[in-house]
Amino acid sequence: MKKEYLTILTNIIGGVESGGQTYGKRKYGAYAGKAANADNEKTCTLGWAQNYGNEGRRLCQMILKADPKAFRTADTAGIEKKLSVDWEATRWNPTAKEKAALIAIITTDAGKKCQDDLFKELMEKYIAEAEAYGVDNIQAQMMWCEVEHLGGLKPVKRIFARAKKPYTPDTVYASLILDQKDTSNDNQVGDKKFESRHQCCVRWIKQYVVDNVDKSGEEGVKMYSRQAVVNLVESWIGKNEADGSYKSIIDIYNSFTGAFPRGTKMAYEWEWCACTWSALAVALKYTAIMPIEISCYYLIERAKQMGVWEENDAHVPKLGEATLYDWQDNGVGDNTGTPRHVGTVTYVNQAAGYFVVTEGNYSDSVKKRTVSLNGRYIRGFITPKYDSDQAESKPVNTPGKSVSTVAHEVIAGQWGNGEARRKALSASGYDPDTIQKEVNRILNGSAATTAKPQPADQTISKTVKSTCYAREYDKKLAGSYVTTADLYCRNDAGKNKKALCCIPKGTTVHNYGYYNTSNGTKWLYITVTLDGVEYIGFSSISYLKAK
Repeated sequence: MKKEYLTILTNIIGGVESGGQTYGKRKYGAYAGKAANADNEKTCTLGWAQNYGNEGRRLCQMILKADPKAFRTADTAGIEKKLSVDWEATRWNPTAKEKAALIAIITTDAGKKCQDDLFKELMEKYIAEAEAYGVDNIQAQMMWCEVEHLGGLKPVKRIFARAKKPYTPDTVYASLILDQKDTSNDNQVGDKKFESRHQCCVRWIKQYVVDNVDKSGEEGVKMYSRQAVVNLVESWIGKNEADGSYKSIIDIYNSFTGAFPRGTKMAYEWEWCACTWSALAVALKYTAIMPIEISCYYLIERAKQMGVWEENDAHVPKLGEATLYDWQDNGVGDNTGTPRHVGTVTYVNQAAGYFVVTEGNYSDSVKKRTVSLNGRYIRGFITPKYDSDQAESKPVNTPGKSVSTVAHEVIAGQWGNGEARRKALSASGYDPDTIQKEVNRILNGSAATTAKPQPADQTISKTVKSTCYAREYDKKLAGSYVTTADLYCRNDAGKNKKALCCIPKGTTVHNYGYYNTSNGTKWLYITVTLDGVEYIGFSSISYLKAK
Protein backbone atom coordinates (compact mmCIF):
# COMPACT_ATOMS: atom_id res chain seq x y z
CA MET A 1 0.00 0.00 0.00
CA LYS A 2 1.27 3.47 -0.84
CA LYS A 3 2.44 5.49 2.14
CA GLU A 4 -0.02 8.25 1.29
CA TYR A 5 -2.98 5.86 1.37
CA LEU A 6 -1.89 4.43 4.71
CA THR A 7 -1.56 7.91 6.21
CA ILE A 8 -5.08 8.83 5.13
CA LEU A 9 -6.53 5.52 6.35
CA THR A 10 -4.74 5.95 9.67
CA ASN A 11 -6.24 9.42 10.10
CA ILE A 12 -9.71 8.22 9.08
CA ILE A 13 -9.98 5.01 11.08
CA GLY A 14 -8.14 6.48 14.05
CA GLY A 15 -10.61 9.35 13.98
CA VAL A 16 -13.71 7.15 14.05
CA GLU A 17 -12.39 4.39 16.32
CA SER A 18 -10.82 6.37 19.17
CA GLY A 19 -10.48 9.99 18.04
CA GLY A 20 -13.98 11.24 18.78
CA GLN A 21 -14.73 11.49 15.04
CA THR A 22 -11.94 14.04 14.58
CA TYR A 23 -9.82 13.41 11.49
CA GLY A 24 -6.22 12.60 12.39
CA LYS A 25 -6.88 12.12 16.10
CA ARG A 26 -6.29 8.75 17.75
CA LYS A 27 -5.82 7.49 21.29
CA TYR A 28 -3.11 4.89 21.80
CA GLY A 29 -4.35 4.13 25.30
CA ALA A 30 -7.93 3.42 24.20
CA TYR A 31 -9.58 0.47 25.95
CA ALA A 32 -13.11 -0.94 25.72
CA GLY A 33 -14.35 -3.70 27.99
CA LYS A 34 -16.51 -6.68 27.14
CA ALA A 35 -19.65 -5.67 25.16
CA ALA A 36 -18.76 -1.97 25.49
CA ASN A 37 -19.00 -1.36 21.73
CA ALA A 38 -21.52 -4.04 20.76
CA ASP A 39 -23.64 -6.61 22.57
CA ASN A 40 -21.97 -9.55 20.83
CA GLU A 41 -18.43 -8.62 21.87
CA LYS A 42 -17.14 -11.36 24.16
CA THR A 43 -13.95 -9.73 25.46
CA CYS A 44 -11.96 -6.49 25.46
CA THR A 45 -10.78 -4.17 22.69
CA LEU A 46 -7.35 -2.50 22.71
CA GLY A 47 -5.56 0.48 21.18
CA TRP A 48 -6.32 3.39 18.90
CA ALA A 49 -7.57 1.12 16.11
CA GLN A 50 -9.79 -0.78 18.58
CA ASN A 51 -8.28 -4.22 18.04
CA TYR A 52 -10.93 -6.63 19.30
CA GLY A 53 -10.37 -9.94 21.05
CA ASN A 54 -7.62 -12.03 19.50
CA GLU A 55 -6.40 -9.08 17.45
CA GLY A 56 -5.78 -7.35 20.78
CA ARG A 57 -4.05 -10.49 22.03
CA ARG A 58 -1.88 -10.53 18.92
CA LEU A 59 -1.00 -6.88 19.52
CA CYS A 60 0.26 -7.78 22.98
CA GLN A 61 2.27 -10.68 21.54
CA MET A 62 3.91 -8.29 19.08
CA ILE A 63 4.81 -5.89 21.89
CA LEU A 64 6.32 -8.69 23.99
CA LYS A 65 8.44 -9.79 21.04
CA ALA A 66 9.51 -6.23 20.16
CA ASP A 67 10.53 -5.16 23.68
CA PRO A 68 10.29 -7.89 26.35
CA LYS A 69 11.72 -5.65 29.05
CA ALA A 70 9.22 -2.84 28.50
CA PHE A 71 6.34 -5.32 28.30
CA ARG A 72 7.26 -7.07 31.54
CA THR A 73 7.88 -3.79 33.36
CA ALA A 74 4.38 -2.61 32.43
CA ASP A 75 2.79 -6.02 33.07
CA THR A 76 1.76 -5.79 36.72
CA ALA A 77 -1.14 -8.24 36.40
CA GLY A 78 0.18 -11.39 34.68
CA ILE A 79 -0.98 -10.45 31.17
CA GLU A 80 1.88 -12.46 29.64
CA LYS A 81 0.21 -15.68 30.81
CA LYS A 82 -2.97 -14.68 28.98
CA LEU A 83 -1.22 -14.51 25.61
CA SER A 84 -1.44 -18.27 25.08
CA VAL A 85 -5.21 -18.31 25.67
CA ASP A 86 -7.98 -17.58 23.12
CA TRP A 87 -9.53 -14.39 24.52
CA GLU A 88 -12.75 -14.70 22.54
CA ALA A 89 -13.36 -18.41 23.19
CA THR A 90 -12.73 -17.99 26.93
CA ARG A 91 -14.71 -14.72 27.04
CA TRP A 92 -11.94 -13.12 29.06
CA ASN A 93 -13.19 -10.06 30.93
CA PRO A 94 -10.13 -8.27 32.40
CA THR A 95 -10.23 -7.06 35.98
CA ALA A 96 -9.50 -3.43 36.84
CA LYS A 97 -5.89 -4.38 37.61
CA GLU A 98 -5.56 -6.28 34.32
CA LYS A 99 -7.11 -3.37 32.42
CA ALA A 100 -4.54 -0.96 33.91
CA ALA A 101 -1.70 -3.31 32.94
CA LEU A 102 -3.02 -3.69 29.40
CA ILE A 103 -3.18 0.08 28.95
CA ALA A 104 0.34 0.45 30.36
CA ILE A 105 1.63 -2.19 27.92
CA ILE A 106 0.04 -0.76 24.78
CA THR A 107 1.19 2.79 25.56
CA THR A 108 4.88 1.93 25.86
CA ASP A 109 7.00 3.13 22.94
CA ALA A 110 7.02 -0.42 21.60
CA GLY A 111 3.28 -0.63 22.17
CA LYS A 112 2.57 2.46 20.09
CA LYS A 113 4.81 1.28 17.27
CA CYS A 114 3.25 -2.18 17.28
CA GLN A 115 -0.23 -0.63 17.14
CA ASP A 116 0.79 1.23 13.98
CA ASP A 117 2.46 -1.87 12.52
CA LEU A 118 -0.56 -4.08 13.18
CA PHE A 119 -2.87 -1.52 11.63
CA LYS A 120 -0.73 -1.39 8.48
CA GLU A 121 -0.76 -5.18 8.27
CA LEU A 122 -4.55 -5.30 8.62
CA MET A 123 -5.09 -2.58 6.01
CA GLU A 124 -2.90 -4.41 3.50
CA LYS A 125 -4.93 -7.56 4.14
CA TYR A 126 -8.24 -5.71 3.68
CA ILE A 127 -7.05 -4.06 0.45
CA ALA A 128 -6.00 -7.45 -0.94
CA GLU A 129 -9.44 -8.88 -0.10
CA ALA A 130 -11.14 -5.89 -1.72
CA GLU A 131 -9.12 -6.33 -4.89
CA ALA A 132 -9.92 -10.05 -4.97
CA TYR A 133 -13.61 -9.12 -4.75
CA GLY A 134 -13.23 -6.78 -7.73
CA VAL A 135 -13.03 -3.43 -5.95
CA ASP A 136 -10.35 -1.50 -7.85
CA ASN A 137 -11.16 2.13 -6.96
CA ILE A 138 -9.01 3.44 -4.09
CA GLN A 139 -11.85 5.42 -2.53
CA ALA A 140 -14.10 2.35 -2.54
CA GLN A 141 -11.24 0.22 -1.22
CA MET A 142 -10.94 2.59 1.73
CA MET A 143 -14.65 2.16 2.44
CA TRP A 144 -14.10 -1.61 2.30
CA CYS A 145 -11.31 -1.26 4.89
CA GLU A 146 -13.51 0.83 7.16
CA VAL A 147 -16.42 -1.62 7.05
CA GLU A 148 -14.29 -4.76 7.37
CA HIS A 149 -12.43 -3.26 10.31
CA LEU A 150 -15.77 -2.59 11.98
CA GLY A 151 -17.53 -5.87 11.28
CA GLY A 152 -15.34 -8.40 9.49
CA LEU A 153 -15.15 -9.97 6.04
CA LYS A 154 -18.65 -11.45 5.84
CA PRO A 155 -20.49 -8.14 6.54
CA VAL A 156 -18.33 -6.14 4.12
CA LYS A 157 -19.03 -8.62 1.32
CA ARG A 158 -22.74 -8.35 2.08
CA ILE A 159 -22.62 -4.54 1.85
CA PHE A 160 -20.67 -4.51 -1.41
CA ALA A 161 -22.85 -7.23 -2.94
CA ARG A 162 -25.86 -4.89 -2.92
CA ALA A 163 -24.00 -1.62 -3.59
CA LYS A 164 -24.41 -0.05 -7.02
CA LYS A 165 -21.47 -0.21 -9.40
CA PRO A 166 -19.12 1.44 -10.06
CA TYR A 167 -18.31 1.42 -6.36
CA THR A 168 -17.90 4.85 -4.75
CA PRO A 169 -18.04 6.02 -1.13
CA ASP A 170 -21.61 7.23 -1.78
CA THR A 171 -22.87 3.95 -3.27
CA VAL A 172 -21.28 1.97 -0.44
CA TYR A 173 -22.85 4.29 2.13
CA ALA A 174 -26.25 3.92 0.45
CA SER A 175 -25.91 0.15 0.80
CA LEU A 176 -24.82 0.44 4.43
CA ILE A 177 -27.86 2.38 5.62
CA LEU A 178 -30.17 -0.25 4.15
CA ASP A 179 -29.26 -2.26 7.26
CA GLN A 180 -31.49 0.11 9.22
CA LYS A 181 -34.56 -1.34 7.49
CA ASP A 182 -33.86 -4.70 9.14
CA THR A 183 -35.52 -4.12 12.52
CA SER A 184 -34.81 -7.67 13.68
CA ASN A 185 -31.19 -6.75 14.38
CA ASP A 186 -29.76 -3.42 15.55
CA ASN A 187 -26.15 -4.57 15.58
CA GLN A 188 -25.33 -4.71 11.87
CA VAL A 189 -22.53 -2.61 10.37
CA GLY A 190 -24.97 -0.19 8.73
CA ASP A 191 -27.28 0.34 11.69
CA LYS A 192 -28.17 3.75 13.09
CA LYS A 193 -25.58 3.74 15.85
CA PHE A 194 -22.80 3.54 13.24
CA GLU A 195 -24.30 6.10 10.86
CA SER A 196 -22.25 9.13 11.93
CA ARG A 197 -19.10 7.02 11.77
CA HIS A 198 -19.75 6.09 8.16
CA GLN A 199 -20.67 9.67 7.30
CA CYS A 200 -17.29 10.84 8.61
CA CYS A 201 -15.49 8.21 6.56
CA VAL A 202 -17.33 9.11 3.35
CA ARG A 203 -16.67 12.82 3.86
CA TRP A 204 -12.98 12.38 4.67
CA ILE A 205 -12.30 9.93 1.84
CA LYS A 206 -13.86 12.30 -0.68
CA GLN A 207 -12.00 15.24 0.86
CA TYR A 208 -8.51 13.76 1.15
CA VAL A 209 -8.27 11.20 -1.66
CA VAL A 210 -7.92 12.78 -5.09
CA ASP A 211 -9.28 10.90 -8.10
CA ASN A 212 -6.30 11.50 -10.34
CA VAL A 213 -4.57 9.13 -12.73
CA ASP A 214 -0.87 9.36 -13.40
CA LYS A 215 0.81 8.55 -16.69
CA SER A 216 1.12 4.89 -15.81
CA GLY A 217 -2.66 4.70 -15.47
CA GLU A 218 -2.47 4.03 -11.73
CA GLU A 219 -4.62 5.94 -9.30
CA GLY A 220 -2.82 8.25 -6.95
CA VAL A 221 -3.44 10.61 -4.08
CA LYS A 222 -2.73 14.26 -3.57
CA MET A 223 0.97 15.03 -3.27
CA TYR A 224 1.98 17.40 -0.50
CA SER A 225 4.68 19.92 -1.41
CA ARG A 226 6.71 22.15 0.90
CA GLN A 227 7.37 24.39 -2.06
CA ALA A 228 3.67 25.03 -2.61
CA VAL A 229 3.29 26.19 1.00
CA VAL A 230 6.34 28.47 0.79
CA ASN A 231 5.24 29.96 -2.52
CA LEU A 232 1.71 30.65 -1.33
CA VAL A 233 2.58 32.29 1.98
CA GLU A 234 5.24 34.45 0.33
CA SER A 235 2.65 35.57 -2.23
CA TRP A 236 0.66 36.96 0.71
CA ILE A 237 3.48 39.21 1.96
CA GLY A 238 2.18 42.76 2.26
CA LYS A 239 -1.45 41.87 2.96
CA ASN A 240 -2.48 44.02 5.91
CA GLU A 241 -5.28 45.37 8.05
CA ALA A 242 -4.84 49.00 6.97
CA ASP A 243 -6.18 48.41 3.45
CA GLY A 244 -8.28 45.37 4.36
CA SER A 245 -6.33 43.02 2.08
CA TYR A 246 -5.78 40.59 4.99
CA LYS A 247 -9.49 39.70 4.83
CA SER A 248 -8.83 37.49 1.81
CA ILE A 249 -6.87 35.17 4.12
CA ILE A 250 -9.77 35.00 6.57
CA ASP A 251 -12.15 34.30 3.68
CA ILE A 252 -10.02 31.38 2.50
CA TYR A 253 -10.13 29.81 5.95
CA ASN A 254 -13.89 30.33 6.24
CA SER A 255 -14.37 28.63 2.85
CA PHE A 256 -13.30 25.31 4.40
CA THR A 257 -15.91 22.66 3.56
CA GLY A 258 -15.05 20.30 6.41
CA ALA A 259 -15.91 20.55 10.09
CA PHE A 260 -14.40 23.68 11.62
CA PRO A 261 -12.25 23.06 14.71
CA ARG A 262 -14.40 23.62 17.80
CA GLY A 263 -17.21 24.51 15.37
CA THR A 264 -15.89 28.07 15.01
CA LYS A 265 -15.37 30.18 11.89
CA MET A 266 -12.93 33.11 11.88
CA ALA A 267 -13.99 36.72 12.43
CA TYR A 268 -12.17 39.68 10.85
CA GLU A 269 -11.56 41.40 14.18
CA TRP A 270 -9.71 38.46 15.79
CA GLU A 271 -5.96 37.84 15.87
CA TRP A 272 -5.18 36.09 12.59
CA CYS A 273 -1.70 34.52 12.79
CA ALA A 274 -2.99 30.95 13.31
CA CYS A 275 -5.67 31.58 10.70
CA THR A 276 -2.93 32.43 8.17
CA TRP A 277 -1.24 29.05 8.67
CA SER A 278 -4.61 27.31 8.53
CA ALA A 279 -5.67 29.18 5.39
CA LEU A 280 -2.59 27.79 3.64
CA ALA A 281 -3.79 24.27 4.45
CA VAL A 282 -7.33 25.04 3.30
CA ALA A 283 -6.26 26.75 0.07
CA LEU A 284 -3.92 23.92 -0.92
CA LYS A 285 -6.23 21.19 0.41
CA TYR A 286 -3.43 20.06 2.73
CA THR A 287 -5.57 19.59 5.84
CA ALA A 288 -4.70 15.88 5.81
CA ILE A 289 -1.17 16.76 6.94
CA MET A 290 -1.43 20.32 8.29
CA PRO A 291 -3.50 20.90 11.44
CA ILE A 292 -5.85 23.87 11.24
CA GLU A 293 -7.07 26.13 14.03
CA ILE A 294 -7.58 29.83 14.76
CA SER A 295 -6.02 29.53 18.23
CA CYS A 296 -2.29 28.96 18.70
CA TYR A 297 -2.94 26.86 21.81
CA TYR A 298 -5.42 24.56 20.08
CA LEU A 299 -3.22 24.47 16.98
CA ILE A 300 -0.55 22.75 19.08
CA GLU A 301 -3.14 20.35 20.49
CA ARG A 302 -4.27 19.38 16.98
CA ALA A 303 -0.65 18.98 15.86
CA LYS A 304 -0.08 16.59 18.76
CA GLN A 305 -3.16 14.60 17.76
CA MET A 306 -1.84 14.31 14.20
CA GLY A 307 1.64 13.32 15.37
CA VAL A 308 3.34 16.38 13.83
CA TRP A 309 4.28 18.38 16.94
CA GLU A 310 7.99 18.93 17.70
CA GLU A 311 8.52 20.11 21.27
CA ASN A 312 12.30 20.53 21.01
CA ASP A 313 13.22 24.23 20.79
CA ALA A 314 16.57 23.24 19.22
CA HIS A 315 14.92 21.51 16.25
CA VAL A 316 16.36 22.72 12.93
CA PRO A 317 13.21 23.38 10.91
CA LYS A 318 12.60 22.70 7.24
CA LEU A 319 10.75 24.89 4.80
CA GLY A 320 6.98 24.63 5.11
CA GLU A 321 7.01 23.88 8.84
CA ALA A 322 5.38 26.17 11.41
CA THR A 323 7.12 27.93 14.29
CA LEU A 324 5.13 28.85 17.38
CA TYR A 325 6.28 31.48 19.87
CA ASP A 326 5.77 32.27 23.53
CA TRP A 327 6.71 35.89 24.18
CA GLN A 328 6.84 35.21 27.94
CA ASP A 329 9.82 32.83 27.55
CA ASN A 330 12.53 33.62 30.10
CA GLY A 331 15.19 31.82 28.03
CA VAL A 332 15.87 29.21 30.74
CA GLY A 333 15.18 25.55 29.96
CA ASP A 334 12.78 24.23 27.34
CA ASN A 335 9.92 26.62 26.65
CA THR A 336 6.58 24.98 27.50
CA GLY A 337 4.53 28.13 28.03
CA THR A 338 1.36 29.33 26.35
CA PRO A 339 1.89 29.98 22.61
CA ARG A 340 1.17 33.53 21.44
CA HIS A 341 2.04 33.59 17.75
CA VAL A 342 2.78 31.36 14.75
CA GLY A 343 4.33 31.62 11.29
CA THR A 344 5.60 29.52 8.39
CA VAL A 345 9.30 28.74 7.90
CA THR A 346 10.34 30.03 4.47
CA TYR A 347 14.15 30.17 4.67
CA VAL A 348 16.75 28.27 6.71
CA ASN A 349 20.45 29.09 6.97
CA GLN A 350 21.75 26.41 9.30
CA ALA A 351 25.39 27.36 8.84
CA ALA A 352 24.66 30.93 9.89
CA GLY A 353 22.42 29.73 12.72
CA TYR A 354 19.09 31.31 11.82
CA PHE A 355 15.89 30.86 9.86
CA VAL A 356 13.20 33.15 8.46
CA VAL A 357 9.51 32.89 9.28
CA THR A 358 6.70 34.47 7.24
CA GLU A 359 3.87 35.40 9.58
CA GLY A 360 0.34 36.68 9.40
CA ASN A 361 -0.68 39.39 11.88
CA TYR A 362 2.93 40.51 12.37
CA SER A 363 2.32 44.20 13.16
CA ASP A 364 -1.07 43.80 11.45
CA SER A 365 0.53 42.54 8.22
CA VAL A 366 2.04 39.48 6.56
CA LYS A 367 5.77 40.01 7.14
CA LYS A 368 9.01 38.12 7.69
CA ARG A 369 10.87 37.59 10.96
CA THR A 370 14.43 36.32 11.47
CA VAL A 371 14.79 33.79 14.29
CA SER A 372 17.92 32.23 15.81
CA LEU A 373 18.11 28.45 15.80
CA ASN A 374 17.26 27.31 19.34
CA GLY A 375 16.57 30.96 20.11
CA ARG A 376 14.54 32.54 22.84
CA TYR A 377 10.73 32.63 22.46
CA ILE A 378 10.54 29.45 20.35
CA ARG A 379 7.67 27.36 21.74
CA GLY A 380 8.02 24.49 19.26
CA PHE A 381 7.32 23.43 15.69
CA ILE A 382 4.64 21.82 13.54
CA THR A 383 6.27 19.37 11.13
CA PRO A 384 3.75 18.21 8.50
CA LYS A 385 4.57 14.98 6.68
CA TYR A 386 5.23 16.34 3.22
CA ASP A 387 6.06 13.98 0.38
CA SER A 388 9.48 15.50 -0.17
CA ASP A 389 11.98 17.76 1.56
CA GLN A 390 12.71 19.53 -1.71
CA ALA A 391 11.92 23.22 -1.49
CA GLU A 392 13.82 26.44 -1.78
CA SER A 393 13.46 30.11 -1.10
CA LYS A 394 16.49 31.49 -2.88
CA PRO A 395 16.61 35.23 -3.50
CA VAL A 396 17.77 36.52 -6.89
CA ASN A 397 20.13 39.49 -7.19
CA THR A 398 17.78 42.09 -8.63
CA PRO A 399 16.96 45.71 -7.76
CA GLY A 400 13.83 46.82 -5.94
CA LYS A 401 13.84 44.38 -3.03
CA SER A 402 13.67 45.27 0.65
CA VAL A 403 16.80 45.89 2.71
CA SER A 404 15.95 42.85 4.84
CA THR A 405 15.65 40.55 1.82
CA VAL A 406 18.98 41.69 0.39
CA ALA A 407 20.64 41.32 3.79
CA HIS A 408 19.55 37.69 3.92
CA GLU A 409 20.99 37.19 0.44
CA VAL A 410 24.29 38.71 1.57
CA ILE A 411 24.45 36.35 4.55
CA ALA A 412 23.79 33.42 2.22
CA GLY A 413 26.78 34.52 0.11
CA GLN A 414 24.78 35.43 -2.98
CA TRP A 415 26.36 38.87 -3.46
CA GLY A 416 30.00 37.82 -3.03
CA ASN A 417 32.45 39.16 -0.45
CA GLY A 418 34.41 42.28 0.39
CA GLU A 419 34.77 45.01 -2.21
CA ALA A 420 33.18 42.84 -4.92
CA ARG A 421 30.02 42.66 -2.82
CA ARG A 422 29.92 46.41 -2.27
CA LYS A 423 30.23 47.04 -6.01
CA ALA A 424 27.51 44.49 -6.85
CA LEU A 425 25.14 46.04 -4.31
CA SER A 426 25.81 49.57 -5.55
CA ALA A 427 25.30 48.50 -9.17
CA SER A 428 21.82 47.21 -8.27
CA GLY A 429 20.91 50.43 -6.46
CA TYR A 430 21.52 49.36 -2.85
CA ASP A 431 23.55 51.24 -0.23
CA PRO A 432 26.22 48.77 0.97
CA ASP A 433 26.45 50.41 4.41
CA THR A 434 22.69 50.21 4.96
CA ILE A 435 22.71 46.57 3.91
CA GLN A 436 25.65 45.82 6.22
CA LYS A 437 23.85 47.45 9.13
CA GLU A 438 20.88 45.14 8.53
CA VAL A 439 23.21 42.14 8.22
CA ASN A 440 24.70 43.01 11.61
CA ARG A 441 21.24 43.33 13.11
CA ILE A 442 20.20 39.92 11.77
CA LEU A 443 23.38 38.18 12.87
CA ASN A 444 24.01 39.92 16.18
CA GLY A 445 20.79 41.62 17.22
CA SER A 446 19.31 38.69 19.13
CA ALA A 447 22.55 37.54 20.76
CA ALA A 448 22.22 37.02 24.50
CA THR A 449 24.51 39.01 26.75
CA THR A 450 24.94 39.98 30.38
CA ALA A 451 26.61 42.59 32.55
CA LYS A 452 26.71 40.41 35.67
CA PRO A 453 29.93 38.83 37.00
CA GLN A 454 29.91 35.13 36.11
CA PRO A 455 30.85 32.58 38.83
CA ALA A 456 32.91 29.60 37.70
CA ASP A 457 30.61 26.88 39.11
CA GLN A 458 27.19 27.88 37.77
CA THR A 459 24.32 25.42 37.56
CA ILE A 460 23.44 24.92 33.89
CA SER A 461 19.70 25.24 33.18
CA LYS A 462 19.87 25.13 29.38
CA THR A 463 22.40 24.55 26.60
CA VAL A 464 22.46 26.56 23.37
CA LYS A 465 24.73 24.79 20.91
CA SER A 466 26.00 25.63 17.46
CA THR A 467 24.43 23.60 14.68
CA CYS A 468 27.86 23.43 13.00
CA TYR A 469 30.73 21.24 14.15
CA ALA A 470 34.46 21.78 14.46
CA ARG A 471 36.42 20.23 11.60
CA GLU A 472 40.00 20.75 12.81
CA TYR A 473 41.95 19.73 15.92
CA ASP A 474 45.16 20.86 17.61
CA LYS A 475 45.90 19.47 21.05
CA LYS A 476 48.08 22.50 21.85
CA LEU A 477 45.05 24.80 21.66
CA ALA A 478 43.16 23.00 24.42
CA GLY A 479 42.75 24.98 27.63
CA SER A 480 41.07 27.95 29.26
CA TYR A 481 41.04 31.44 27.78
CA VAL A 482 39.96 34.93 28.85
CA THR A 483 38.17 37.26 26.45
CA THR A 484 40.16 40.45 25.74
CA ALA A 485 37.07 42.33 24.50
CA ASP A 486 33.33 41.83 24.34
CA LEU A 487 33.28 38.83 22.01
CA TYR A 488 30.59 37.08 20.00
CA CYS A 489 30.24 33.32 20.18
CA ARG A 490 28.91 32.32 16.75
CA ASN A 491 27.28 29.39 15.02
CA ASP A 492 30.42 28.77 12.94
CA ALA A 493 33.71 30.44 12.08
CA GLY A 494 33.29 33.85 10.46
CA LYS A 495 31.68 37.20 11.12
CA ASN A 496 28.86 36.31 8.73
CA LYS A 497 27.55 33.62 11.06
CA LYS A 498 24.74 34.05 13.58
CA ALA A 499 25.82 35.12 17.06
CA LEU A 500 24.64 32.87 19.90
CA CYS A 501 25.73 35.29 22.62
CA CYS A 502 28.04 38.21 23.35
CA ILE A 503 30.63 37.25 25.97
CA PRO A 504 31.67 40.15 28.22
CA LYS A 505 35.33 41.15 28.32
CA GLY A 506 37.29 39.28 31.00
CA THR A 507 35.12 36.14 30.94
CA THR A 508 36.74 32.69 31.09
CA VAL A 509 35.90 30.25 28.29
CA HIS A 510 37.11 26.71 27.61
CA ASN A 511 38.37 24.92 24.50
CA TYR A 512 39.28 21.25 24.00
CA GLY A 513 41.52 21.67 20.96
CA TYR A 514 38.83 21.88 18.28
CA TYR A 515 38.40 24.80 15.89
CA ASN A 516 37.41 25.98 12.41
CA THR A 517 39.15 28.51 10.16
CA SER A 518 37.72 31.55 8.38
CA ASN A 519 39.84 33.85 6.19
CA GLY A 520 43.02 32.44 7.73
CA THR A 521 41.93 33.03 11.35
CA LYS A 522 41.26 30.22 13.82
CA TRP A 523 37.88 30.29 15.51
CA LEU A 524 37.99 28.13 18.64
CA TYR A 525 35.08 25.84 19.45
CA ILE A 526 34.46 27.10 22.98
CA THR A 527 32.06 26.61 25.84
CA VAL A 528 30.97 29.37 28.21
CA THR A 529 28.16 29.74 30.74
CA LEU A 530 26.32 33.04 31.09
CA ASP A 531 23.55 33.45 33.67
CA GLY A 532 23.05 29.69 33.88
CA VAL A 533 22.87 29.10 30.11
CA GLU A 534 25.71 27.14 28.53
CA TYR A 535 26.74 28.33 25.05
CA ILE A 536 28.82 26.14 22.76
CA GLY A 537 30.05 27.73 19.55
CA PHE A 538 32.90 29.52 17.81
CA SER A 539 34.87 32.62 18.85
CA SER A 540 37.84 34.23 17.14
CA ILE A 541 41.21 33.38 18.71
CA SER A 542 42.24 36.99 18.01
CA TYR A 543 40.26 38.09 21.09
CA LEU A 544 41.13 35.18 23.40
CA LYS A 545 44.13 35.09 25.74
CA ALA A 546 45.33 31.75 27.13
CA LYS A 547 45.25 31.57 30.94
